Amino acid sequence: MKRVEVSILAAVACALGVAIPLPAANKPAGEMKKNEATTASVRSAWRPEKLFGKIAMVDPNLKLAVVETPDGVLYDMVVTAKTRIKSGAQAITLKDLTQDLNKAVLVQFTPERRGDVAKSIQITG
Repeated sequence: MKRVEVSILAAVACALGVAIPLPAANKPAGEMKKNEATTASVRSAWRPEKLFGKIAMVDPNLKLAVVETPDGVLYDMVVTAKTRIKSGAQAITLKDLTQDLNKAVLVQFTPERRGDVAKSIQITG
């Protein structure tokens, strides 16, 4: 092959390499396949869970309660205005919970993208 033929062949191959993927990338959003739409969606919350342990730390300013499981794993719990906090049958506030450090606790929470959000905190011991 001559040098000119090789240059032309290389130019054509480069042009095809650039031109072929473009139509696939420029598909309108409405033409996405069903499995592409499912893959694109991001989970923001999971199923509620329960956690037994003891209260290791409470920070009312950060709206945070830290629970330590029996095997020593610490879980940060985000406390919201909807979180129900009880000691026995009595409802208490997050600030009151600071007095219950190292007490046994049952936390019902929902894992979310922003962290584990406590739905209820029950002092059990």
